[in-house]
Amino acid sequence: FIHCIESLNGTFLNAFSKSYGEKALELCKDIFLNDVLSEEESQDNLMMASWHGGMSIAYSQVGIAHALSYGLSFVLGTKHGIGNCIVFDHLEEFYPEGVKLFKQMKSKYNIVLPQGLCADLNDKQLNTMIDVALSLEPLWQNALGKNYKSKISRAKLLKLYQQM
Repeated sequence: FIHCIESLNGTFLNAFSKSYGEKALELCKDIFLNDVLSEEESQDNLMMASWHGGMSIAYSQVGIAHALSYGLSFVLGTKHGIGNCIVFDHLEEFYPEGVKLFKQMKSKYNIVLPQGLCADLNDKQLNTMIDVALSLEPLWQNALGKNYKSKISRAKLLKLYQQM
């Protein structure tokens, strides 16, 4: 889900990534929100949503959720999937419609994500997380454009990490 949201909202979007991303998003909505599929159909469609989402980013790029989650992974060892979810939950400013759908899915399935991961981190750890995130220039370029450095700051990333 997050892959297709980042791809569809990115500046690297093209006909290939758009078609795969749109299909992945459609399948995710059917699987997680629409209650129209049997369990077997949901499993089959989840497999295809995963494939389409992967193909979407193969032709474009991921974005802010991935950049920030890599900081969590590097410092805290947070696994890729849960890290992306923890981060994405705080990115309404960048992906308003995607985060809205994500929160609907969380609510529907009573999913509670870990909180307070960064509460006890020291300045060195937080700065390392920010350094890791900012080092992923293609992800920021996809999310915010070539002038991304004028749109994001260390202070903004610190604020986001402190919410997690």
